[in-house]
Amino acid sequence: MEANLPLPSIFETESILQDVLQNSPFGFSLINGNYIFDFVNDAFLEIAQKSRVEVLGNKLFEVFPETEDQLGSVFENVKASKKAFKIPEYRLNLLRKGVLEELFFSFIFHPIFNNNDEFQYFAAVIIEVTELVHKKNKIKDAEKRLRLATESSQIATWDLNLKTSEIIHSPSLSKIFGYNEEENVTHQQLRNQLHPEDVDSIVNKAFKKAVETGVYNYEARVIDKNGKEKWIATSGKVFFDVHGTPERMLGALQEITKRKNNEILLQQSHHQLNTAMDATRLGRFDMDVETQMKYNFSPRFLEIFGYDPETDSIDSSVLDKHIDKSCTEVRVQALKKAKDTGDLYYQTKINLRDGSTKWIEFYGRLLESFQGSKPFISGTIRDITEHKNYEKNISDSEKKYRFLADAMPQIVWIGESDGRLTYFNQATMDFSGKNYNEFLEADGWLDIVHPDEKLKNAQLWMKSVTTKTPFSFEHRFRNRDNEYRWFLSRAFPQLDEFGNVKKWVGTSTDIDDMKKQDEHKNDFIKIANHELKTPVTTIKGYVQLLQKMRGNSDDKFLVNSLNTIENQVNKLNLLIGDLLDISRIESGKLPLNKDYFSIVKLVTETIEDIKASDQSHQISFELSHSSDIEVFADKDRVTQVLNNLLTNAIKYSPSAEDVDVELFIEGNSAVVSVQDYGIGMDQDELTKIFDRFYRVSGEDEITFPGFGIGLFIVKDIMERHKGKIWVKSSKNKGSKFYFSLPLLEN
Repeated sequence: MEANLPLPSIFETESILQDVLQNSPFGFSLINGNYIFDFVNDAFLEIAQKSRVEVLGNKLFEVFPETEDQLGSVFENVKASKKAFKIPEYRLNLLRKGVLEELFFSFIFHPIFNNNDEFQYFAAVIIEVTELVHKKNKIKDAEKRLRLATESSQIATWDLNLKTSEIIHSPSLSKIFGYNEEENVTHQQLRNQLHPEDVDSIVNKAFKKAVETGVYNYEARVIDKNGKEKWIATSGKVFFDVHGTPERMLGALQEITKRKNNEILLQQSHHQLNTAMDATRLGRFDMDVETQMKYNFSPRFLEIFGYDPETDSIDSSVLDKHIDKSCTEVRVQALKKAKDTGDLYYQTKINLRDGSTKWIEFYGRLLESFQGSKPFISGTIRDITEHKNYEKNISDSEKKYRFLADAMPQIVWIGESDGRLTYFNQATMDFSGKNYNEFLEADGWLDIVHPDEKLKNAQLWMKSVTTKTPFSFEHRFRNRDNEYRWFLSRAFPQLDEFGNVKKWVGTSTDIDDMKKQDEHKNDFIKIANHELKTPVTTIKGYVQLLQKMRGNSDDKFLVNSLNTIENQVNKLNLLIGDLLDISRIESGKLPLNKDYFSIVKLVTETIEDIKASDQSHQISFELSHSSDIEVFADKDRVTQVLNNLLTNAIKYSPSAEDVDVELFIEGNSAVVSVQDYGIGMDQDELTKIFDRFYRVSGEDEITFPGFGIGLFIVKDIMERHKGKIWVKSSKNKGSKFYFSLPLLEN
């Protein structure tokens, strides 16, 4: 860190003070009469987010030009008045790291004069209080919202002195207890109006708990001044003195009579619903929470246990007589949990009197004590024998499926809806040499994936899981001999009726031999391309030589033959070029020579070239932009893209005469479209049109000539330009291809 400029003389013998100022937690600076910084401490630099070089020795308003309008007059007044000036929580617009921020500071500007009363320095103390101001504003807003909320919701507030029993309350509290809003009601008056049954059981108990926990909550009944019974809900907080003695309670109170009446009606409706369940296939019962004895059995309950509701009767021990011994512990644990939580649920097997067995399901919920009533659990019982048999069949089917999966030589795996893989067949272990538990670990599956494909594998898999779309990826797996082989992995989601994923089922197929054959084929293409290029170039040279020598010959047959040979040689050259491009694409070495050029001019010239060589179609060009459009791309490759789309448009519209080309701007891209009115494509063909070696068929399933590599190359060229290519088509109505290139930023 650079050293400060020498301190003024008044500080020369005050090294301790200098150290204190340098290391103080508040910002401190000395600014001379020319507004130049002579001293700044570290805290000042941290607040300003500037270096010492940027500040020291430079003028105040050159370092902080954005503050001159706000602080210029302040400094002048301090200098003129010779008095210190304090500004608490002052809002200041300050440029920090290139961003103009609205900040808050507390300033002290103190003028320093020498013995001759000549001005020497401004001593500036600065503390940033932005966060404090924001918190204060939030508190003010919260207080305002709370005040508005309490006033609009008719919530009463109260403040009780626990030592003197003096209470301060809002007018709403007086109104709730039946008084005029202007009347001040004492704490004893309020206590006297509590319902006698609720004083000890609710209010006193709540107060005792509040003294222990500091939180005061209860719902109870009151009799207001006019004799009307009401329900109130109050909540508050207890404050303690330095000795831990409760001295004050602050809270809010609200009338809840309407809600309580609705709750009573709801509880009554709940019991009526239980009664109605007797007519359903569910049995009903009640159970004492403490003794856990069952009673109030519905007729259906008896039927499920094999009894005749008309002639038989059962007691609370009926389950003890019929429960299968294997389920006794399940019942004990369920009853224990019900006593603690009030919720009863378990499934058990029972043995009937005729020797048959059933599976039944218990479910119950605690009904709290209300107005002196004893709490009890009201529950239902359901015959789930058929469901259990179905589950067993499913389990047996799953075992068979896993057996078949383990018998397959292909790798099979299953994942959960969140993407976790939870099953791998035996072929997985046989191939990798790893055990089953290793695959169930977080990265167990990725451990055998080649390092070059791990990241892409994980990204594509999570994308499929998130979008619920099928997964497909070619990657290499390491076998038990630490050798890598190519696999094609695919997975499809199993969806429920709501479109949610239940499971993912995936397979991984060994395609290593196929990949090697593909490499051999690519090597063959490269060799064939190289071997063809020399004779084709020779043929073209001799044809051009003959054209120069005999181009003006009267022998029309000779002239036409030479032209035909030249055209075919040109087509062969294009094919050789496409084959070479495929090899380059697959090796990732397709070259791009980018430069700036006019896309408008390129489209125009390409159309003219096509028209010169083929007059079978009328090609129209529409420019939907008022000025020229410039892009940064490989001009020859973009020409190749457009040339391919135009020749395809002509080829696949033999019965039509028009081809329409349009150039327009969309967002930050230049878009070119080529539309024909030919054979078109159906939806299945649209998903394959950019695949290598795919060729479109006509209405009589006659495949048009070509190798099916043009659009494959076009798609790769656009992707390398960070552009896009897409198509819209209808069978027998034509196709419209689009490609887009990013525009220059300027």
